[in-house]
Amino acid sequence: MKYLSALLPLISALTCNAADDVLRVDFRERTPEMRVVDGLPSGPLVSVLETAAQRVGVELHWRQAPFLRSLDDLRTGRIDLVPRVLMTEARRAYIHYLPSIGNQPLHVRFVVRPGQEARLSRYEDLYELALGGKRGTAYFEPFDSDDLLDRAYVSDDAQLAAMFRAGRLDTIAVIDAAPMEAQFQAMNFRDYSYAHYTHQQVLGNHFGASLRRYHSDRGELYDRLGAELQRMREEGEVALIYHRYGVLPPDEAN
Repeated sequence: MKYLSALLPLISALTCNAADDVLRVDFRERTPEMRVVDGLPSGPLVSVLETAAQRVGVELHWRQAPFLRSLDDLRTGRIDLVPRVLMTEARRAYIHYLPSIGNQPLHVRFVVRPGQEARLSRYEDLYELALGGKRGTAYFEPFDSDDLLDRAYVSDDAQLAAMFRAGRLDTIAVIDAAPMEAQFQAMNFRDYSYAHYTHQQVLGNHFGASLRRYHSDRGELYDRLGAELQRMREEGEVALIYHRYGVLPPDEAN
């Protein structure tokens, strides 16, 4: 019994260390940077994080989840990381941002019906339209906080596409055109175009970490992972991984 008692602190320490070296990471479909292949996460963002994690001795447990759920779980500390989270002041209250892996254009475009492109030629034209957007998405300011817009928020691209096809929306704000176009294709809908107005912006591509966990027990671990991601960007390894997938790297897309 005395030998077992002597071993218990060591066993407990090993167990804690093993738990500390596992990070829970959420992902979502964001072609071409993230997608699901045979039920598993794939794409350059996934490979960049897995490469960095392996080098700092961290195991990743991936979960596919809606973005809103991921944000909520970051806030409460139920998960550790979410790839490609746009930085906003509101999110800084509960997200610790790892160093950017590169800057990329994330222009906001607006889906309209063919022949209606000129109807939306400037920001002020939005006030005359029924507008759709995804709940939880950060588009740009003043758009995100403009209470004068006639705006409906829903949880995913499929709902937005269905509402647009049914004529309930005049336009949809999109940052990632590919997922929205995939939804239109799935419903065999082609009666859409893009407005003349586009909000152009270049933003950092960040992994968002739980600020609650950072201040609790994961700060050193997140910092080591962030340092490796920064090194990979500076030495061109992030770009090499993106090129391997046939995707334009963030810093080359400007």
